[in-house]
Amino acid sequence: MAQRLSSKSKKAGPNIIRGYRRELTYFEVPVRSDIPKTTYADRGVIKEIFDEVDEEAIAKLASERENSTVLQDQRDTTVSDDFVKTIYGHCLSKIPTRSYGKINFNVNAYYGGCTALYFVSCASGNNKNETCVELLLLRSGFDCNHVEVSPIASSQDGYFNPANSHYVDEEGTFIGDCQYGTNHLMLLANDCRYGNLRNGIYVESQNKKPLLHLPVPMCKEDSCGLTLILCSGSDGVKYHNAVYILRTGVSNRKFESKLVSGEDKFKFDLGENHMVTVHGPSNSRYGLFHNANNPTSKQNQNVLVTQTQCLSGKHTLLTKLHEQCTLVVLCSNSYGVEDCTISSMYFLAINNQNLEDIQEVAGSFGTDCKKSNIWKFEIVDGKLVVIGPNEPCKYAVLSNVKASYMDLVSCISQDGCLATGESTKTTGNVKVTMEEITGHLNKSSTIRIMLDHNFVHTISIDELTYRDGEYIFSYQWQDNEKYVGYHKVRIFAIKKNLNTDEDVFIELSGSPCSITRQKPGVIYALNCAGPAYQDLNDIVYSSEHYQFANFDSNFLSGMQSKAVGSVKTQTILPTSMLNSHDGFLYSVSRSAYTEQKSEQRFRYKVNGIPNGSYKLRVHVVDVPEDMTFNGRPISKDIKEIIETMKKPGDLVGPTCYCVDINVDIHSNFFEIESESKDVHRHADQICAFALLDMTYSDKIFTESQKKQEYIERQKVIDKIPPLTTINTRKNMSIVGWSQNLLHNPTGENGDLTFWKTEGDIRVCDGGYDTDTCFVTSHIWGSKYQEVNLLDYFTEEYLDTSPGIMVLEDYKEGDFGGGNYCFTAQLLSTDRKVLKEYTTGEVGPLYYLHSEWEEANIIFSDYGSGVRFVAFSSKGKDSKSRAGFFGPYISGAEVRVKKKSTQSEDDSYADIPQMDKADSKLAVERLVSKVLTDNAALMEQFIKEDDVQDLPNMKLSSALEDETGQESKWALLKRFLTKQKLEKKREIRVFVSSTFKDFAKERDEIIKTAFSEIRRLCTERGVFFTYVDLRWGITSEQTSDGKTIAICLQEIDRCRPYFICLMGERYGWSQRKEDPDDVLNSTFDYAIESYPNLKWIDEFRYGSSVTQLEVLQGVLNNPNVSKDKCFFYMRDPPSKEKVSSQEYKNLSSESEWHHQQQERLKTQVKEHPLGLNITTFKSATEVANNIKRDLEQCVNIDFPKGTELTQLERMREAHNAFGEARQRVYIGRQDYFKNITEARDKGITKPFIILGESGSGKSSLIANWAKKIEDAEATTFVFVHFIGSSADSSDYIKLIRRLFEEMNIFYDFDMQIPTSDSLLINDIGKWLRMAGSRTKVVIVLDALNQLDDGTGEDGSEHDLMWIPEELPSNVFMLCSTLPGRAMQSCLRNKWPNMKVEPLQESQKMQIITDYLQGVYGKTLNSEQKIMLVNAQQTSNPLYLKSLLDEIRIFGSFRQLTDKIKEYLSARNPQELFAKILERLEHDFETGTNSRKYLVRDATTALWCSNRGMSESELIELLDIPSAIWSPFYLSLYENLVNRNGILNFFHDHLRQAVAKKYLSTKEDKIEGYSRLADYFSSKETSNRTVEEMPFLLSKAKKMDRLKATVSDFDVFYRLADDEDGIFELIKAWRKLGGYSLAEEAYMSELFKIPKTTIRADIKYYCKLFSLLGNFFRTLGLTHAAKKVYKTLVKQLELSYDETHDTIVYSAYDQSWKYRCNHPEVIKALQNLGTVYTQLGRYDKAISVYKDAICRQNRIETPSQKIQVRFTSFSNTLSMNAAILNDNN
Repeated sequence: MAQRLSSKSKKAGPNIIRGYRRELTYFEVPVRSDIPKTTYADRGVIKEIFDEVDEEAIAKLASERENSTVLQDQRDTTVSDDFVKTIYGHCLSKIPTRSYGKINFNVNAYYGGCTALYFVSCASGNNKNETCVELLLLRSGFDCNHVEVSPIASSQDGYFNPANSHYVDEEGTFIGDCQYGTNHLMLLANDCRYGNLRNGIYVESQNKKPLLHLPVPMCKEDSCGLTLILCSGSDGVKYHNAVYILRTGVSNRKFESKLVSGEDKFKFDLGENHMVTVHGPSNSRYGLFHNANNPTSKQNQNVLVTQTQCLSGKHTLLTKLHEQCTLVVLCSNSYGVEDCTISSMYFLAINNQNLEDIQEVAGSFGTDCKKSNIWKFEIVDGKLVVIGPNEPCKYAVLSNVKASYMDLVSCISQDGCLATGESTKTTGNVKVTMEEITGHLNKSSTIRIMLDHNFVHTISIDELTYRDGEYIFSYQWQDNEKYVGYHKVRIFAIKKNLNTDEDVFIELSGSPCSITRQKPGVIYALNCAGPAYQDLNDIVYSSEHYQFANFDSNFLSGMQSKAVGSVKTQTILPTSMLNSHDGFLYSVSRSAYTEQKSEQRFRYKVNGIPNGSYKLRVHVVDVPEDMTFNGRPISKDIKEIIETMKKPGDLVGPTCYCVDINVDIHSNFFEIESESKDVHRHADQICAFALLDMTYSDKIFTESQKKQEYIERQKVIDKIPPLTTINTRKNMSIVGWSQNLLHNPTGENGDLTFWKTEGDIRVCDGGYDTDTCFVTSHIWGSKYQEVNLLDYFTEEYLDTSPGIMVLEDYKEGDFGGGNYCFTAQLLSTDRKVLKEYTTGEVGPLYYLHSEWEEANIIFSDYGSGVRFVAFSSKGKDSKSRAGFFGPYISGAEVRVKKKSTQSEDDSYADIPQMDKADSKLAVERLVSKVLTDNAALMEQFIKEDDVQDLPNMKLSSALEDETGQESKWALLKRFLTKQKLEKKREIRVFVSSTFKDFAKERDEIIKTAFSEIRRLCTERGVFFTYVDLRWGITSEQTSDGKTIAICLQEIDRCRPYFICLMGERYGWSQRKEDPDDVLNSTFDYAIESYPNLKWIDEFRYGSSVTQLEVLQGVLNNPNVSKDKCFFYMRDPPSKEKVSSQEYKNLSSESEWHHQQQERLKTQVKEHPLGLNITTFKSATEVANNIKRDLEQCVNIDFPKGTELTQLERMREAHNAFGEARQRVYIGRQDYFKNITEARDKGITKPFIILGESGSGKSSLIANWAKKIEDAEATTFVFVHFIGSSADSSDYIKLIRRLFEEMNIFYDFDMQIPTSDSLLINDIGKWLRMAGSRTKVVIVLDALNQLDDGTGEDGSEHDLMWIPEELPSNVFMLCSTLPGRAMQSCLRNKWPNMKVEPLQESQKMQIITDYLQGVYGKTLNSEQKIMLVNAQQTSNPLYLKSLLDEIRIFGSFRQLTDKIKEYLSARNPQELFAKILERLEHDFETGTNSRKYLVRDATTALWCSNRGMSESELIELLDIPSAIWSPFYLSLYENLVNRNGILNFFHDHLRQAVAKKYLSTKEDKIEGYSRLADYFSSKETSNRTVEEMPFLLSKAKKMDRLKATVSDFDVFYRLADDEDGIFELIKAWRKLGGYSLAEEAYMSELFKIPKTTIRADIKYYCKLFSLLGNFFRTLGLTHAAKKVYKTLVKQLELSYDETHDTIVYSAYDQSWKYRCNHPEVIKALQNLGTVYTQLGRYDKAISVYKDAICRQNRIETPSQKIQVRFTSFSNTLSMNAAILNDNN
């Protein structure tokens, strides 16, 4: 009754302590404490109500009973005298009602545990001529009502196997759940509180006679007995030892012996007068233990037995051994709390003081234990010694050794305290009420009080009162402890362990105790057939068992519940839980369905209720038909409400419904009843109900809470990974099975429609994962149905012999036995049998646990001509009993294997099917909800974007406009598009300042402010770059004439981030009277080259370049960027504080410059919008200010937790790729018209764009898709550029991304399939769903770049994953290059259009429109003709790239020669080579240049894995912004920016770079190495780990690669992302295989000190999770299992205090203390998956169930989805287990 507080405990669980067994007391508060006793029932009245029985009903049923007997009081301990105490039980019931025997045994054993032998014998049948017995091992749990019963041996005669189960009440009292008939029960335990084992009888052979009569009493004519016999003897040569069980009865000499253990050398029989005889070796000895009517006369001698205990280690069981004996030793141990006990039964053979044989006969163990066989035995100095675990143990020895009276007196030694080691126990008693706790104990101790799972108070020793030899204490509940709910209260006395000096907690009698503080307005609430439960509205539903249980066999022939009816467990609990936040209430129900016709009803009557009007809340899983309230039918009311609750997409079949109806009470009671007219057609069920007064109200959820739930749901859906990844996927065929072609296959219509039947067969409740099934009687009942395959498939397809699967499930009837036959036939048009399969008549069906079996056949290679499938099955009861007791038949199926093409009539019950009206209504609700939820944002959006299609429209009017559906959708679509196209995760800060006077500030800002901001941005997944075109330049007056243009362009690229450092200097400027030629040329270049910069002409004189930057960055448009623009003004210098030279550098250039600078400062300071201005004195101060301001910007724009999800990252990558191709379109406009016309025709095939590389396919479809998005706000447009990113080429990820985007766009709230095959097979279903809502456009660019991860041109290019027929309203546009993908398109005869080379007229038009229309550039006729006549310019990519070069060429005079030079390039690749040469000339020569700039920059991009950020390139190249910016701007059109990562726009440029700079293998390795060295020099970050493994692998640096990927910091970051996992896998493949990964990581894992783990538990828990996932992905399941088990323990340690919960079982009265943090649930799911992969299905199912049960309050989308995923995985494991058993 205690637990040590020690780190050595094997279970590091919740911070709660368990104690010893308490007395069998229970206390429950009244259901309403706030109603005066004069108006409401108190405890006594309620008890009287529950004890009340409907006398008329009893009288009626009594007349139907043939025989009735009086049940003994099982709560009394039956004793033969004061010396022999044995726990017996006796119970009986009439067929078919099960029999329940409540015996005086509590399953909470506390320290040492408890092991018992449980004897059950049953006699049934009309003359009690059917008998069965079973011996079972019972293992008690530590506490929390845990118990396990395991079979040891059984024997039967008749139809019935032993079918014994058990139940435990709220107090932990054991209840035997036995077969109908007369049952005798007995328990022999190793705990002396439950009997002393002295009922054993000793018998020995006399005069060495081998035949002996045994004093085994024969049972009465109506009963059966079970005897355990321990035997030993010698034939003079060898000793023989054995243990048997005997089944005895009178009728027809019912008798059987069965060997349990040892040698079968003893023969038993019935002699004269029905006496049991045994024929064995001479000098035989026997010890007998019988389960009923043991003789107690003095002529019978007793056997030696002992009951002992020890704290740890070795223990002496017997001090004296007989020469020969057989022993049965019952061992138990407790190693933790709750279920953490071990039990074992051993057989020992001792002869001549030697242990000749030791066998574990049976064993059982609890949580986290691996085996039960943990005890060893030896004989030391003539004593029998057991060696057990170093934890408390209890032992019992049964023997066949004769015992004296003194032997039996001294045989029990269990007085000491196993918790403390003291010689006496600490005992006490407590009483808990609503207001206080009072108690007393025999020893002074500190008292601790636990409420639910938290200790709330400690009573010190000084607070105890000593009176009359007892220590008395009390505690008043505090106000903050009197909160509404169902609460578990536990009280412990704290004592010291004498050996360890540790505190142990001893639970006092009366504890644990449950109290209920009901929510105001709740009059009464009951969980029908289930335990107490507090729902999410805080209504406490009381336990039906406590209030309505009955164990009197005179009540309704032994019915267990006064509510009558039967208990039904829901077939699919997870389904119930997912459709309700309170799925616990729906796990079991009270049903009107029973075999006994007189009991086919349920009835709940509660008295003492004040008269008045109430709300009755009813929880049901199906629509009732016969339910009444106080005699008034209420089924119709419930049905009407349920119909209004149903919506498209609801689950088919049993579903959770919670219905409130108004009721009136007039006679101070209410009665809920249902008596079904035909339970085989329909039987009402009720799960729970509550009576609520009119003041009651449920919890109210605000709109913001609902919105947050929606957002959380989407995030969770985004993060669900597929079960199979690209890295381990095997080749698979893209096929699936049709829907079930049988009608009413399992009787779900409630009748036999569609079936041709003969004989006796009907529909009933139950089935294999179904709500109904078929059942047969004592005559053959058969059913037959034909399927016309031509209703679903063409003759051509059927003649290809597709697979045809036919199956059905069956199991034995209610009382065992039965015969079954299944036949499937393939028929021709004239009904000729072409192929047949039959099981023949199977049976009798005797399966101990009534498991479902499957009959199945898959027909293949059957040839042509099959047009029909004939399905037939039949069954009957093999025992010829009246009634429907034959086999159950369920789950009939006929399916045909088919391609992913959708059948015309294919239906999917799990997907909502909506008509157009429902669809429109759903869309309306969705639009209005989103618009309302985002009202403030939308109003701002309208103001900012000047919505043209909704001029001057207020948001309220948009919401109120019921007819403006399209307008609402347009507004919503534009809003979502704006959200989708948010600012890229990149911060570019433009820094404006004069040059000479800010050298110190620059250095300090770079070292402190910018380095810290870069680190912060890296953590948030943001790229940070600063731009200052004056830094690193030796002179402000640059001579290239491009300064102003570059500066102002960079400001636009950096917008809205702008920093200006202002001192006394004005900067580079000129006056009219003193012009600057270089500055003027700079103005001229900017104005001529960039029309948008013409405004600077008016600032040519009297303005500095710095002032122009301020105007461009802020003053010209302050509303756009003022919040992200910062001015830092330095205080004027003091001559006294600086040197003369420094003072000169800090001062104004002249008085005029001073005046101009002051005017600019004033303009900034006095701006009406109030700009961000900060003054500073020193470089350190301004650096700190900049760091502060930029940190604020980062936190606002990219707050922590807003990192992009995997879906968002993919979406951004495709958006960036598309935007780059939407800048300008070079091609024929007719193509747009052709695509649109194809779409308008409603074609049901994909439309394919064919063409050569560079022909403009990607630009064409990107621009066409953009037109559709802009023009059709309600159309769902999905664009996927295959090959645009690392994971875009995998078609499985493509499909998953499509489903995810659909879920978000349509708010489907559907689970995305988690396996490859399901993803593929569901494409048609999802497209049809989407097409039923809005128009759908799917755009897939570059099918030729598909890659399944193998890098080969594989089966994915056959395009079998694309549906052959597209649903209506769905248009798919694809493009491809020549190759296998194109051949597949042509073979499928998909409509297509080829992008032809540009014609001369088209080229002329493009040249004019692009150069003159966009950039204002013109060419002369000669130049245009040169371009048009060149064949290579027919390629759009070539022409566009050449025009870009022409427009930036500076000398018009030399332009013709330049064009000729470019036209010498024969293809795009050669053209890009010339562009590279031009870049070298422009940026590697002259004053502001850097040698090898073009080579180093482009090869870095080429060698990188994902690309390079701008800041990385600047740092790698060690180049100032003044050189980098013009180079980058020149290269801009040929780059793609994906959230700050730059890469090549087209492969032709990539190929040109490789050919020019990386032509040899050595060049490439050198490039990879140089880039690897750069990233390795930086601090480890998500960015560096993206590149390092790839670069080191390419550079052939294997040692460095292994060190890198073995580093846990690198692994931690890579394994958290799908792309990173792929890089890890590739790396380990390169290094030699996955086994090396296991070795490396596991060795490093074991090196981590536990103190280090505890110091950063969150980090290491995630590391363990990632490592387990990685091992599982690689198939290293044993390693994954170790990691996950460690992870679960570490997570429980980490989150135990914050996420501890009491997990109540939905099916019994047990509970556990568990951690339910989402990460723990996820780890359990993963562990279950690993066990499944290992084939350990029992373990997997256990872990999955643990994960489901921990989520006892399903409140969030995360929990719902986790339950769904866990339940799905559990179902897979259970099915796999069944298949494994069948095989």
